[in-house]
Amino acid sequence: MGKRKFTTYAAKMRQANREALATVAALAIIAVTWLSWGIGLADSDIELFSTPIWIIGGCVGTWLMAVLAALVLGCGVFANFSLDDDAPGDGTAAAPASERAAAGVAASAVTESARIEDGEEVRRG
Repeated sequence: MGKRKFTTYAAKMRQANREALATVAALAIIAVTWLSWGIGLADSDIELFSTPIWIIGGCVGTWLMAVLAALVLGCGVFANFSLDDDAPGDGTAAAPASERAAAGVAASAVTESARIEDGEEVRRG
């Protein structure tokens, strides 16, 4: 599967919300599986290898459903993308020059105002 392109930060947040909702839905499905295959089969007298079927259904069946849910989420729902606004190569628009310049000025001001030399903080400016 190719890397999906998101052109805006809002589109990235919508994708993150889709992933979160799909994960909650998968959790609900796994819980229903555990309730039905584990607790739902508790009254059954069927045994497999001298083990009651509800134990197998509640443990192995739930584990198999969780593996299936992880595969579906990983292959069909989740997308690999950077949350940075100006990450190169992920299809996002670069931040405006004024924002980049302001970020550079702020970063240089922090590094110039406080430096550590020989374990002691030296203030400049």
